[in-house]
Amino acid sequence: MKKLLLVALLLFVMIFSFGEKIKVEFWHAMGGGHGKTLEELVAAFNRENPYVEVVPVYVGNYGALSRKLLSTVVAYNEGTRDNLPVIAQAYSNWTSKYLQSEGIVEPLNKFIYGDAEFKQVWENQIYKVFKDISVWGDTIYSIPFNKSVYTTYYNVDLFDLYGVEPPKTLNELYEVAKQLTEDVDGDGQIDQYGLGYRTTVDDFQTFLYAMNGRVLDYAGNGKWKIVLDKNLTIKTLNFMKKLKTDEVAFVQGGYLNDPFGNGQIAMYMGTIAGKPYVEKSIKGKYEWTWAPLPSVDGVPHSPIAGTDLIMFAWASKAQKQAAWMFMKFLLDKVNQAYWAVNTGYVPVRKDVVETPQWKSYVANDEKPVIALNSLKTAVPDPKPAAWYDIRGALGTVTSDFLYDKITAEEAYNRMIEELKNLLIENEELSE
Repeated sequence: MKKLLLVALLLFVMIFSFGEKIKVEFWHAMGGGHGKTLEELVAAFNRENPYVEVVPVYVGNYGALSRKLLSTVVAYNEGTRDNLPVIAQAYSNWTSKYLQSEGIVEPLNKFIYGDAEFKQVWENQIYKVFKDISVWGDTIYSIPFNKSVYTTYYNVDLFDLYGVEPPKTLNELYEVAKQLTEDVDGDGQIDQYGLGYRTTVDDFQTFLYAMNGRVLDYAGNGKWKIVLDKNLTIKTLNFMKKLKTDEVAFVQGGYLNDPFGNGQIAMYMGTIAGKPYVEKSIKGKYEWTWAPLPSVDGVPHSPIAGTDLIMFAWASKAQKQAAWMFMKFLLDKVNQAYWAVNTGYVPVRKDVVETPQWKSYVANDEKPVIALNSLKTAVPDPKPAAWYDIRGALGTVTSDFLYDKITAEEAYNRMIEELKNLLIENEELSE
């Protein structure tokens, strides 16, 4: 390993001495304040490494980034070698899609395990749930980047007024939602719901995980086994329907930060990435915080949201070494603290809690600790290449059921059919 590092260092010195920097183009989808924080980290890395220039390229939202990356991969396979990134943000299912073509995504094992110090970090400090998302078989193809969990957002003032605690179980969720639902102005219409949820796959999945259910299990060799249990799925759907039918939950397809901000709902389950939108909607009108997700066993089973970073195999050796240096820089303990404090994402390594930055951050705010503790029992998303389309299909079925277009059993059957068809289409269904 020392010899490899020496060779890489000599290469860098030679290139730098001739006045040429190693350029690493980094495609990302971090806009607004998140983008500003990312640019600050990039600038710090470039200052520390004058022979390298990481060039961040904001492509747009995740949809735009996905389309551009996929079109770039397709063009590369067809022989186009222009305007190629060296690293990029990517959801794990995007990476699975790229892995269907050879020579697209660079394996990271040699970088991680070729560095004794970082090997210890990877094995002992990176949260297991993030490593599970980054590994295909025995090969590591990504490192965790901007990660978030789901929590229960709740109105502290309302909870105190009604004398209730954040629910820990699904039975408690129903009872608390019922108690907080009220026709406040007496006009015969409910204007304060105890709970809000969305008719999307995210909320179906959150309730399913709360029931200890799962959709898919990895079967090895790029294949996936359908484990969506019929009884548990019907139970999950019927629980969601009961909340809606009994009028203790406000239900819509759109985001819930505005109904939460104007007092229309007292709580909802959502990703911590929604924090800045909630703060904007509330505008200081009342106190709010997070609680762990409720579940049948009282233990939060949060889905994981957010992307990873991948390196492309088409980059030169020098670019790959420089890209790895940047990836390693982003996973540095202090830099992880800076990223988490300034964006609200959870740090991906455990020892960030030891840094002065993190200690100061959580001294007067319990929310980051609540989110971080949820990682202990969080659930990694399935990552077949078909997952993006599967999510859309399951979301449509969930919405159709909640709006009485199909029965719970029909919804389950359609989900299984969609899962089979989409996995078969991508050659990912385990026999």
